[in-house]
Amino acid sequence: MGERRSFSRSPRKALSQDVRQRLISAILDEEYEDHTLPLTEIALPERAEAGDTFSDSLDRLDAFDAQPLALEDELREPEPEPEPEPEPQAQAEAAPEPAPPQSAADAAEAEAFEALLAAFDSEDIPQDTEDRADGEDRAATLDLSDALLSADHQPAPEADTADLPEPEADPEPDPEPEPLRTTEEAAKQERLRAAYQAEAPALHREPADKWGSLDVMPVDAKHLEQNLVITASRNEPAHGAFDVLRTRLVQTLLEHNWKRVAITSPTRNCGKTFTSVNLAISLSRYEATRTILMDFDMRNPSVAGVIGDTRPGRMGDFLRGTVSAEELLVRFDTNTLNIGAGLAIGTNHVVEPYASELAHEPATRASLERMMEEMSPDIVLFDMPPALAFDDVIAFRQHFDGVLMVVSGGETRPDDVREVMRRMGEETPLLGVVLNQAEGEDGSDYSYGN
Repeated sequence: MGERRSFSRSPRKALSQDVRQRLISAILDEEYEDHTLPLTEIALPERAEAGDTFSDSLDRLDAFDAQPLALEDELREPEPEPEPEPEPQAQAEAAPEPAPPQSAADAAEAEAFEALLAAFDSEDIPQDTEDRADGEDRAATLDLSDALLSADHQPAPEADTADLPEPEADPEPDPEPEPLRTTEEAAKQERLRAAYQAEAPALHREPADKWGSLDVMPVDAKHLEQNLVITASRNEPAHGAFDVLRTRLVQTLLEHNWKRVAITSPTRNCGKTFTSVNLAISLSRYEATRTILMDFDMRNPSVAGVIGDTRPGRMGDFLRGTVSAEELLVRFDTNTLNIGAGLAIGTNHVVEPYASELAHEPATRASLERMMEEMSPDIVLFDMPPALAFDDVIAFRQHFDGVLMVVSGGETRPDDVREVMRRMGEETPLLGVVLNQAEGEDGSDYSYGN
């Protein structure tokens, strides 16, 4: 009894039953028989007959108490073979929660029940047997007390932290939703995004200056003198009048940021071409100024004959875009008349019967704008037909900034000037009026052909 350390129920009951059976057999002077029932059989205890002894009843109770335990041991299924250990994380997820250990109170209750049975069995046992039984009961009681004390003071088993899964990190908080934008703000953002994603526009390139690549023509001083280009030789006192006209015209254009001037007359033989050529040569002496003279009198072109151009161009083809300004314009070569290199002249030798219709063509505007870009002129003079003879001046109104009117002292009437201004409209600026008497009195030297 002193060496027993187990508190298991089965060994304790087996030993007590054996001792009790031997003691009972000795008292009744009966031979000892093994009354242990087979473990594989379960039978309800038969009702005690009248002749049964008290010890037989106790034996049946002990047998009935032992049978369920034996059956439980026999019917217990064999332990399954251990499965391969899964991954640490999976094992931690699939591991069931461990069963709670049996408490010390349950163990104490079981031992107290055993002690009660032992005391009940010892009523008809001799004194020496009772003394041994009392010693065993006291020993059992002491063992039970020791077990209770050890259970109270035994520290709780430490949990195996190796198999426990690592604590999951706290999930990051969701970002705060952006505030809803209004329709106007969203549209503005889309426009900005489209502007950033769009290809960068090509850098603006200044057009190549083609002024220096223009063809040059020799200066025939005698021919110019014969055609009354008095500003070339400056031998005539009248050349001073053109210098005054030049200065006043430049001032007016600079004040209004204008460049394109139409030179016309009410009727024929007023000297508009004479005025145009002399004014252009006078402007050429401004070294910092570029001047272009265009023969837009396409019903009776005459500028080429006045300056002596033996290879005149085709003004109609230039306006249609088939001839470039570089091919049309010519400059005067180095000369002794001091005609500057800042003058370029566009001549014509082809009559255009539909000149006014040509003025409305989109190609005409494009050709003139391209000339302005390539040559960068400061002043452009257009020698136009007589305003009351044809509608070319009115048709070309969109291509010039103001009008310079040339009248003949012996031919032009005041009503003719007023009629010209009425046709062109009040919105057309009149830059000045030039009184001229250079042409013949009969006007037979200025005619128009088809």
